[in-house]
Amino acid sequence: EINSLVALYSSTAGNQWTVSWNLSTSNPCAGWYGVTCCATETVCHVVALQLPDNNLVGSLPSSISDLSMLQDLSLDSNALTGSIPSTIGDLSMLQDLSLESNTLTGSIPSTIGDLSMLEILYLSSNALTGSLPSTIGDLSMLQYLFLYSNALTGSIPSTIGDLSMLEILYLSSNALTGPIPSTIGDLSMLLYLDFYSNALTGPIPSTIGDLNMLEILYLSSNALTGSMPSTIGNLSMVVLLNLASNSLTGSIPSGIGDLSRLQYVDFYSNALTGPVLSTIGDLGELTQLVFAFNYLTGPIPSSLSGCAQLEYLDVSSNHLSQAIP
Repeated sequence: EINSLVALYSSTAGNQWTVSWNLSTSNPCAGWYGVTCCATETVCHVVALQLPDNNLVGSLPSSISDLSMLQDLSLDSNALTGSIPSTIGDLSMLQDLSLESNTLTGSIPSTIGDLSMLEILYLSSNALTGSLPSTIGDLSMLQYLFLYSNALTGSIPSTIGDLSMLEILYLSSNALTGPIPSTIGDLSMLLYLDFYSNALTGPIPSTIGDLNMLEILYLSSNALTGSMPSTIGNLSMVVLLNLASNSLTGSIPSGIGDLSRLQYVDFYSNALTGPVLSTIGDLGELTQLVFAFNYLTGPIPSSLSGCAQLEYLDVSSNHLSQAIP
């Protein structure tokens, strides 16, 4: 394990780290910055390596996998380059893998699916390319998946629905294509779903309504088509609903008026038709409502006066028949 740490030090310009290691001290468990060990009666193992924002410059060595008891690898906010080594999958005890805010390239290795104990995966704000490996669905303990602000392509694998413990799914600002898989509805623990700014196509699956714990839904700035599913009215815990800048058609589902916790609704720049629902006025927590740049018709319902918390209303560039009452 010492050799693995020294290899990391050498490959990331350790002598230039903000807080460096004194390699003349032969025991990394006794004072090496960011290294945490767990000692048994006979042996000492490295269980955490936490060096965020420490000016690591260079690449991750494949020998990182020799830290066989590692539970936490946090190297975020550095200047790491190169690819994520496939040997990362050998860290069978790993619970937290945080490599966000670096300049990592290449694809996410399929061996990531071998991390059966992983709960947190932060790879956002890098330059990762390629598609999401289907093996990501093997991470049965995963709770937080942050992959935003990369250059990922291809479709979202249907195996994403196998992440039964997932609470946050953050894939925004990539170049993902294809449909939202219907298996998304299997994520029964999901609180936060963000697919903003990709190139996703097809309809919003009706199974979205099965996410009965969901609080935040961002599907804006894609190329989604079809009508909003009526099941969106089943999202009883949702507080933010942003479907702006797509090509959605049809009318606003009547169930929207039943979402009593809603605070923010943005359907800007779609091709929605039909009326502004009078039941919108029942949304007493609503602070922002944006229906601008659609094809909505009819009057603006006077019931909107029931939205006592409303701070921002934009229904411009529609075909509404009267001014705001």
